[in-house]
Amino acid sequence: MLTLLATLTTAEAADDVDLTLLSHRGENPVVDPTENLADYQTVVQELGVAVANKPMNPAETLGVNGFEVGIASTLAFNSNKGVDGSLSPWDRVNEDGDASNGLWIPWVMVRKGLPLSAEVGANLGWVGFSRQTIFGGYGRIAPLEGYKQAPDVAFQIGYAGYVGNDQIELGAMDWSGTLSYTLPFGTLLGINSASFAPYAGAGQVILHAQSKLDADLAQNLGITPVSGFKNTDAYDATDPQWRKARIHGGMRIVSRTFHMKLGATWTPQVMPEIHVGMGFTF
Repeated sequence: MLTLLATLTTAEAADDVDLTLLSHRGENPVVDPTENLADYQTVVQELGVAVANKPMNPAETLGVNGFEVGIASTLAFNSNKGVDGSLSPWDRVNEDGDASNGLWIPWVMVRKGLPLSAEVGANLGWVGFSRQTIFGGYGRIAPLEGYKQAPDVAFQIGYAGYVGNDQIELGAMDWSGTLSYTLPFGTLLGINSASFAPYAGAGQVILHAQSKLDADLAQNLGITPVSGFKNTDAYDATDPQWRKARIHGGMRIVSRTFHMKLGATWTPQVMPEIHVGMGFTF
């Protein structure tokens, strides 16, 4: 699988983000760099949300001896169509001027249970048809779980980064709360070998990005650092668009050690995403 991933990322560069292309709109040079601001911000927002860790698990944790490994796929519905036939923001940073219809991101995911209803996880993703990858990690804790009379409750905090693009540095911090309830079922009365767990929750994604281009070139393109982190120079309290609320929900079905997951996230004013996954829990 790693060999296939390396082959694809080398051979397919159609959806690499190329900021230098903002110097032109189609065949026409951009004279006023402020014209680029809205398109640049759209790409950064949507790419940042797509990069962020995905809340694809019910609130129930794995337990101190638990370990999970799986694969998943995300489809993010970005702004891939321009208005009245014009180039979309993504088309403008695409070498061919024709970006893919949405962002497709396959993942490899692992998580490990810890004492005191805690766990940690890590994700490795590939931004489909590009040479960029995503690395993310998170920690979760469930202050309430395992009670028949109440849903499980978990809180997560994590960070993910966009890796492999020599023009832009981008990352996303995420935090969220999740409610879920696990319903066991089985083929024999009193013997449950499977379970169904619906879940829902909400949280926030905090984005930051800055250009790796030469400072003069970045200025000529109208590209500036942006950040939702209050302790950075790029943070602007009057510009809240880099701290985005996010809603999530989905379900997990487990049969013995095998599981399947289906979920969705919605970041208002940015984009929706859908996720599917499968794997094994030991």
